[in-house]
Amino acid sequence: MSKEGFKEFVKKNTNLINYVENGKTDWQHLYELYDLYGENSNIWEKYQIKNSKTNSEATKENSNQGFKDFLNLIKGLDLETVRKGINSIDKAIETFKELGESPKKEEPKYEPRPTFKYFED
Repeated sequence: MSKEGFKEFVKKNTNLINYVENGKTDWQHLYELYDLYGENSNIWEKYQIKNSKTNSEATKENSNQGFKDFLNLIKGLDLETVRKGINSIDKAIETFKELGESPKKEEPKYEPRPTFKYFED
């Protein structure tokens, strides 16, 4: 049994990756089992997925569950409370803007004196 054969076996049985990532076993142990028993042994039954769902189906179900949780969160919101919260934040921002602005002084407008004007005596 070669390492390349083991890699191909792992690619066929992607659930083995989950066992290693979850810390239930390590690659060395799995390779030793592969080397001793081969691909077709019943030793691999305990590492098989218990239900018939594939990884892509499980991923889709998890993403759908997340979306359902998000919708339930939105359904549980009291819109009046959200509106009051937004209004209070808006008022606080306006107050900070007013504090940050300094009163502007009105400077007299400068009108330049005509340079070539002759004064009469």
